[in-house]
Amino acid sequence: MAKGLNPFLIMHLQIIVAFAMLLWWPETPPRDLWLTHPVWCPILAWAVPVTCVFLGQLLSKRTQIRLRTKGSRVSAALNAFHRQTGLLRLIMLAGLAGTLFFTACPQILMSQTYISVLSGLPQMCLLLPYMVGLIGLWWVIHPVEKASRDAGFLGSTSTRLEYVLFNVRHQLLIVAIPLTFIVFAYAATHENRAWFVKHTGSPWAPEAILGLTATILFILSPLLLRYIWSTKSLPPGPLRHKLEALCERIDLRVRDILVWNSDGQMVNAAVMGLFPQLRYILLSDTLIEKMNDEEIESVFGHEAGHIYHHHIPFFLLFAFASMLIVSGVMEFLTRMSTGMRPVWDLNRDTIQFIGMGSLVPLWGICFGWISRRFERQADVYGAWCASPHESAGDCPNACAVHNESDSPTPRGKGVCATGARVFVGALRKVAILNGIPPEEPSWRHSSIASRMAFLTAQSGDPMLAGRFASRIRTIKRTLLTCCTIGVVIAAVYIWNQPRYRQDVIRSIFQPIGRLIGR
Repeated sequence: MAKGLNPFLIMHLQIIVAFAMLLWWPETPPRDLWLTHPVWCPILAWAVPVTCVFLGQLLSKRTQIRLRTKGSRVSAALNAFHRQTGLLRLIMLAGLAGTLFFTACPQILMSQTYISVLSGLPQMCLLLPYMVGLIGLWWVIHPVEKASRDAGFLGSTSTRLEYVLFNVRHQLLIVAIPLTFIVFAYAATHENRAWFVKHTGSPWAPEAILGLTATILFILSPLLLRYIWSTKSLPPGPLRHKLEALCERIDLRVRDILVWNSDGQMVNAAVMGLFPQLRYILLSDTLIEKMNDEEIESVFGHEAGHIYHHHIPFFLLFAFASMLIVSGVMEFLTRMSTGMRPVWDLNRDTIQFIGMGSLVPLWGICFGWISRRFERQADVYGAWCASPHESAGDCPNACAVHNESDSPTPRGKGVCATGARVFVGALRKVAILNGIPPEEPSWRHSSIASRMAFLTAQSGDPMLAGRFASRIRTIKRTLLTCCTIGVVIAAVYIWNQPRYRQDVIRSIFQPIGRLIGR
């Protein structure tokens, strides 16, 4: 829902980047490796995470001392600590990148027969120092989490071991388990490419198998989350009855409504799953404990808004458009660097680096901008869910929507002042309980203060709400148009390249012919 999930989201993104580097690791090492010694390479691989854990211990002790003062700067001390530990995680990620691309550690592991006997195992061993470093950092920061609870903010109430296991489940395993399958599938298809091509008749069989594996894991990910995270069904009672009635009213189909045991660390909610049969809405235990039923209903409505407005499919469209752009950049650079008269002298690794680097502005700027607009659209939907739906007389506030109509709040015709007040109150509690300054910016969600101001302004001006809805429609149409144009350009380009065209024909018709022949 809001910024309580941001530390988790950032951690998930960093782990995804770590696995992506494994998949991006070149077949042949760069010419100038910084370190090739068989002893010093593994020492360096472990030195960075061990040093970061040691620095985390020092930061933890210093922050505990600052929190004991009980002064007015407790919140600032916690925010500084979170920024500093976040920086340590980034340093560990950079250390992993250095190990992969500038040392001979990968080659040393690949040469070990007892490790390379299983495809994908050497790659996972390369991740081991980074993973151990993350776990070690969670171990040393636990006292600060307990101290933040004593200072009046959200924090862990568990023992140190329980806290580490909670983070391993919620931040590490939920991402690492599906990505580990993908790494093993990639390694198996890559190392046995000739076998797959021979037995399927398709030169693109390895890529197809890898894509199918990733698709299945993406579809099943909500089910994995249901059991990897500490969740349980919301028990029968007035709250569940109210939320189920809301689902019926907005025609929302979900497999279950879950209570998300967050160890008291967050006030938040989440929605998982494209399909109703595998779709869950999660409400954290602290959210249920600290908010009233109206506020919980508005938060639930925010998550329902992501489904109603099809935000997840449009995010997938953005990812697809990004893939087309990166592929286009890499193909252009390849053509400019090969042939009889190459314009540039770029090797394959450099082209890959530039292509992947183009993802930084795409996701860092464009994705964040779109995501913030989608979050505000979900905020509007959450406010609508908390609005009076029996009669306009139930709206106790001076409301621009209900002043013009005696009917219940119409969907998409403005923001009711009552619904906006309820949802703004929920956002305010998220900021207070999580110790988040309302003005603190967020890459994916905007600051809480700006979201509160946005909803308040919308509730006083139905025309403003209409302009915002029009802007969102423009964003979605632009994404659809870009993907359509990209697919057409890619299809025309591939068809005009004899080698690509032959690969496409063989990939489609040769496997079909083999099946018919059998």
